[in-house]
Amino acid sequence: MRNIFDQYWQPENRVTHALMTSLQEDRKLLSLFLTELLGVTPPCRPDKLAILEQQYPGEEEPSEEESERRGIPDGWIFDDEGWCVFIESKVIANLTADQIKRHRRTAERRGFSQITAVAIAPYPPSVLPADTVLLEWRSIYAWLRRHASISAWAARTAEYLEIAEAKLIDSEQFVEGTLTMFSGFPFGHDHPFTYLEGKRVLKLAMEDLRRHRGLREELKMNPKAPGRFAITGRRGDAVWDFLSLAQAKEDESFTSYPHLTLGVVAQAVEAMVTVPNSVNSTMRRNLIQLGEAGFQSLASGIVKNLKPVLRKCPGAAPWGRGIQRRYPSQRATPHIDARIDFDLRTAVPRSGTPKVQPRWLSAAYNSFVHKAGSNYQMQMGVLFRYDRCPQLQEADALDLVAEAWIACKPLIDLAR
Repeated sequence: MRNIFDQYWQPENRVTHALMTSLQEDRKLLSLFLTELLGVTPPCRPDKLAILEQQYPGEEEPSEEESERRGIPDGWIFDDEGWCVFIESKVIANLTADQIKRHRRTAERRGFSQITAVAIAPYPPSVLPADTVLLEWRSIYAWLRRHASISAWAARTAEYLEIAEAKLIDSEQFVEGTLTMFSGFPFGHDHPFTYLEGKRVLKLAMEDLRRHRGLREELKMNPKAPGRFAITGRRGDAVWDFLSLAQAKEDESFTSYPHLTLGVVAQAVEAMVTVPNSVNSTMRRNLIQLGEAGFQSLASGIVKNLKPVLRKCPGAAPWGRGIQRRYPSQRATPHIDARIDFDLRTAVPRSGTPKVQPRWLSAAYNSFVHKAGSNYQMQMGVLFRYDRCPQLQEADALDLVAEAWIACKPLIDLAR
């Protein structure tokens, strides 16, 4: 069924329509918007204010094409005594200072003397007039979420921003900025995973993780190095990206270094340190020299390092994995020839569950040491299952992800 806010074809107009409709229908929300986000006090009761979209006060509503041609502000909030707020919003197109200046002159010509100029964009533009109130869509989204419990219209608009953002990410129209902000991994029994929403949540998570101080300081994560070139597809039960630990020359491939892989899959969030098939000779030599006993000792150390994460999220599981793959072509989905998944605690002598079975770790390690030309990679990290880790639905879930990666530092250090 078509969403109630899909009244325009331009992304800018659609999301602005969602916001303006919520303010029109919920005048208490309008009052909060003016005071909390804009810092202005309306001259009268909110229910006495007029709200327009893509239209000048006192004129007939033009077509969307005419609005674009004439450069009409996306929204107006005003009274009959010369007070107004005009809104210029952008999602894909650039926001310029000239647009704001032109709209202000238009408002003055139409008799408004108390004018508040508002610009909304996915990211801060380089230059705007000094008397402009700048809002980022992600801030509006957070504000809507904050009031969702008392306003059904705030909840609807926040959800629509999530939908619009997912579609823009899927169509690769977003190159910078966001409409929303990371507020947790929402999936679970009552909110099944979808590939489209998985891509949206992953993009937000990766942007925040690139700014994570602990990852930069503890693991020397390179926030400027690109992740996956493209996350394509519309179906599937998993989506993933990575953060690079490569600090070498720009022309060297990230696959020469271990990297931090974040997987958002149908049943869990996976925070894994990946040792790729073509890892640099230093790490390969160090892994071989460890021997099976040394590798088991390393795994035991990582399990010990993960105890704080498991105390915060008892349903999480330290995890190990080995995968042998082959690629029919450069961009094709790989064929999985062999895969081993196991709880890392099976390699650690201990009482309780899971029961000890060191042969799982042994198989993963020896498949790397004796890979005989196969394309084989190893991973260590944590599986956070949605049904066992309610902490995933909180905004600070990314701290758990970062802590999981940092706990795997002994494996990463073998590359240096």
